[in-house]
Amino acid sequence: MPSFLNAQSKEWVDADEIDFRRLIAYLWQRRRLIIVSVAAVASAFVAAAFFTRPVYRATSVLLPVSSERDSLSGSLSSTLGSLGGLASIAGINIGNGNAATEEALAVLRSRQFTEKFIHEKNLAPKLFPKKWDAAAGKWRVKADDQPTPAQAFKYFDRKIRSIIEDRKTGLVSLQIDWRDRNEAASWANELAQRLNAEMRDRAIAKAEASLGFLEKELASTAVVETRSSINRLIEAQIGKRMMADVSPEYAFRVVDRAMAPDENDPIWPKKLLLIVAGIVLGLAIGVALALVTAPADQDGRGAIDRLRKIRTD
Repeated sequence: MPSFLNAQSKEWVDADEIDFRRLIAYLWQRRRLIIVSVAAVASAFVAAAFFTRPVYRATSVLLPVSSERDSLSGSLSSTLGSLGGLASIAGINIGNGNAATEEALAVLRSRQFTEKFIHEKNLAPKLFPKKWDAAAGKWRVKADDQPTPAQAFKYFDRKIRSIIEDRKTGLVSLQIDWRDRNEAASWANELAQRLNAEMRDRAIAKAEASLGFLEKELASTAVVETRSSINRLIEAQIGKRMMADVSPEYAFRVVDRAMAPDENDPIWPKKLLLIVAGIVLGLAIGVALALVTAPADQDGRGAIDRLRKIRTD
């Protein structure tokens, strides 16, 4: 960039530096264009703020249930030390609470679990309302264009459901963002309930399978020490099955049930934010148009060249 010596101040001035006083004066001359731009863009943003269908967020706060399992695992440690191989074959392992929690969260995020929820709740028409004819009760698009279970899962997983883990406290926030605030709260609570039921059923099935194997081993051995150890494993599996049977909140305890948010408290659109953004964007577009559309002078210079502190001619 060339620089020139200012004769009055005896300072070197960058030839590409804009004279802001000139700039402000020029923009004031073209204020009508800027005002029109601000009004047009801000109006569009205001319309979006007031006419966009609001989206609400319902949150269910969950706490992993692991203390009972941890105490049970502690009582089994000595037994598994002597019968580790047999216990492994029976499907018995000593896992910490974190492993059980991660397994439950993986199930919650899984496609199979989510697709089952979407199917049983018949949510596909609600997820893709533009393709659904509510009056006729059928899809208005051809069979090839109808949303598939995989598409419904992706939309639900990316746009509607969020799972946030707090590593410090162990709390898990299950969030549902949806247009109907009552449905958002209902879905969040039902997902937590279904997850507990799913993990409870899996635990019962696993305990039953382990019991069946251990009972066969007990019948086939006559060694007193081995029979005693197997009996302790059987007692432990019966305890696990009993705990699953009597614990509706098997994987997660609901600390705070999801409640329908207030009607005037959506997460989107944020009206004030959109209005401010519209004004700022309209102002920026107006200034840019004022500079770009300015006619050139007799020497062929545009508005930017005429606003520099030092002319290069």
